[in-house]
Amino acid sequence: MGQEGYEASLLGSDGNSSRKRRWSRALWLLFLALVAISCLALRGDLNFLDGRNGQNSRGGFPVSDSDVIESQQAVVAADDGRCSEIGVTVLEKGGHAVDAAVATALCLGVVGPMSSGIGGGAFMVIRSSATPGALAIDMRETAPAAASQNMYENNAGAKYKGALSMGVPGELAGLHTAWLKYGRLPWRILFEPAIKLAKDGFTVRAYLGASIAGNANKIMADPGLRQVYAPNGKLLKTGDTCYNVELGKSLEAVAEQGPEAFIMEQLVKN
Repeated sequence: MGQEGYEASLLGSDGNSSRKRRWSRALWLLFLALVAISCLALRGDLNFLDGRNGQNSRGGFPVSDSDVIESQQAVVAADDGRCSEIGVTVLEKGGHAVDAAVATALCLGVVGPMSSGIGGGAFMVIRSSATPGALAIDMRETAPAAASQNMYENNAGAKYKGALSMGVPGELAGLHTAWLKYGRLPWRILFEPAIKLAKDGFTVRAYLGASIAGNANKIMADPGLRQVYAPNGKLLKTGDTCYNVELGKSLEAVAEQGPEAFIMEQLVKN
């Protein structure tokens, strides 16, 4: 599993000789897809797939920003090592790079909700060495239909907090669009790891723990946030186990019914 800082395991790397070889088609697809969708973070985790023996080398090593990481086949890079692991597993199952990107993004929305999630948006850039050019998918949030130029005129703070500060989410629709074009594995399969993390619980890492502590007053004042991040009236801290069962249920609905389920009346009510 991922640790604080960078973690790597390699697919098809044999030291210096691998640096002389060109990156494979899978590497380009996965790298570009994941970099485009990854959130900004001070730390990250890298995992590689070892194609020579079909197994993952999980023994991590620290890297710096100046290090160049190469693989003959594929690399998954995410803000959290657990999500990188999920992406690698998808590749091991025969998934396309976009399949891995979808599963990784869904995981990030569970373990790092302050930076990513199905309630927001993203960009994805996909480039294949088999075809010229690149495909860019804009899945950023859009203004709601009732938005107007003067909607914040009487309450400037509403643009930063509350319902009026949010756009219409686009992440799920964008991920689904990419999957329809490139996906190899069933849509629902890509949701299973994130659903498991949300419903069965996951360990709070330092970056989430710091965000919880830094927003203590807001969390305690909101019933929904309090239920997840301050169960029994006590704020979760780094090392605690977090459960987000309702998010898991929402992910299950989208996994079975597609992104349309995200805006269906029943799911919105719940």
